[in-house]
Amino acid sequence: MPKDDDIRSVRMEEERRGKRPIDSLEKRRAAGVRKKLFEAIASGNENLFHEMLINELGQEPGSEEYVRSWRAWQEYHGER
Repeated sequence: MPKDDDIRSVRMEEERRGKRPIDSLEKRRAAGVRKKLFEAIASGNENLFHEMLINELGQEPGSEEYVRSWRAWQEYHGER
């Protein structure tokens, strides 16, 4: 069984090389956000799409990122 010092040493080495520990909870959350976002796009649910942009992706209405996302939505759904 590895000692705490060994584990700490390996983590420090990985961090020094730019690797960070994998946060499995964050990965699951991100996967859930992607799934919900794709559902909104596929179903054409504008309200859910807006909600995802604002609440999950942190895009402020009127921001450049938000406007780009909204234009992509419109292009995908053939709206002009």
